[in-house]
Amino acid sequence: FLQFSKSVGNDLSTPVPQYAFPGLEEGDIWCLCAERWVQAYQAGMAPKLFLHATHEKSLSYIPFEILREYAIDKDKADQVLDDLNEQR
Repeated sequence: FLQFSKSVGNDLSTPVPQYAFPGLEEGDIWCLCAERWVQAYQAGMAPKLFLHATHEKSLSYIPFEILREYAIDKDKADQVLDDLNEQR
């Protein structure tokens, strides 16, 4: 994903000392906007995500089943969803 991001003009891997940004490496965890994730998904380069930490507004851009497919925490997210459905 980092190479893809750099290729579309969003270099996240190069350190920027004046902003105290060390640059990201593969395996780092960071926040990503939904639009950039969709762009990467359409290019076949979408990174894995923590569904439990994904804002519900992301569903305006990405269907839940696609997000779930890329979720690192799929089991935890499924349990939360089950609990919410039981409360309804």
